[in-house]
This record gives sequence, C-alpha cells and structure tokens, in this order.
Amino acid sequence: MSAGASFLKGFRSNTKPWYGFHISGEIPRDDQVTFFLRYTYHFKQKSKDTSAALLYPIDPSNPVPINVGTRISMDYHIIEGGTRYYIGDGFDFGWSAYGGTNFMLIFNSVKTTYNSYNADLYRPDETNTSDGLIFGFGAGLNGGVKYTAPIYGTFYLDAGLSYMLFAQKNNATVSGDLFSSLLFTLNLGYRRDIIW
Repeated sequence: MSAGASFLKGFRSNTKPWYGFHISGEIPRDDQVTFFLRYTYHFKQKSKDTSAALLYPIDPSNPVPINVGTRISMDYHIIEGGTRYYIGDGFDFGWSAYGGTNFMLIFNSVKTTYNSYNADLYRPDETNTSDGLIFGFGAGLNGGVKYTAPIYGTFYLDAGLSYMLFAQKNNATVSGDLFSSLLFTLNLGYRRDIIW
C-alpha cells in the first residue's frame, strides 16, 4: 500500500498545475513485474479567464436581464491501473527504476462561480448552466524510481504521460475550458509492504 502527493498539468495555455494526493495498491507477480491500482484526487482550480452570463429577473414586471462575470472551476478524480516492470534491485529491495503502461478513468466535476449579484432580484438560467461532470478514458506510459530501505519502507517518485481517448459531458452545456486531452502527472510517496 502507498500514499503521497500528486501533481497534474494539462497541456492547455489557460491552466495552472493541479495539486492533490493519491493512495494506491501494488501486487507483485514476481520480483520484476507488478500490477498497480491508484486513486488520485486533484483539488479544484478556477479558470484564469472570466466570461459573461445572463441573469434573469425574478420579478416578471422587470424584463431586463443583466450580464455578470463568471469563472469555471474543475477538479480531477482519477482511477489508474496498469503494469510496472522493474530493473535494478527489483520490487522489494534497494534501488530500482520502473516503467510500464497505464489506463485511466477520469471524472471531472465542473462548477460555475458567479460574481456578486443580488440573488433576491436575479437568478441564473438553469437550462444553460455550465455545471456538470466530464467522464474520460485515457491510456499512457509511466515510469519512476524507488528506494526500499530495510525496516523503513519504500520511497518513490514517478511520472506519467497520458492521452484521453474520449471524454463525455453529462450535458451539452458543461464547459470544458479547463479540460485537456494530454496530461502530465507526477507522484511522490511512501510505500509500505504487507506480507501475507
């Protein structure tokens, strides 16, 4: 079992890196080959750019809508699995490098934040909201290095490059302004082996 800090960068010009954490499990087939499954959460990030949205009056006697600035925020939930091939001292001893393929299921929750407005007088158009979910499936390559210290456990650093093969929004108006099809990930953590 392992856990640690995570970093994600999508290859889009209007995004900053996402930061988060991961937990994972790894099962060795032998000293050189393992299978892993990892869950990663990256905290919400807001878009750098603002856009305008119409707010409609609650009172029907006031027919004039107003424009209000909005920003989109999005997070990442990633379920990742694959195979790792170790070279060097192997899975459970000393220094080793590893690499392999990975597959990802990604869930993004998207939320629209409005600039301040009088909620007693105006409301957003609920039929044209940018809120919702994006579901994606991707594949890629990952590799890293680890050191297993006797008694203390394993410390590791790995990186991956993945491409989203498809992404599906749960409604037609969800904004994908922060979504990227090409992802770079970095993970730093600690692994503790469980012997059974």
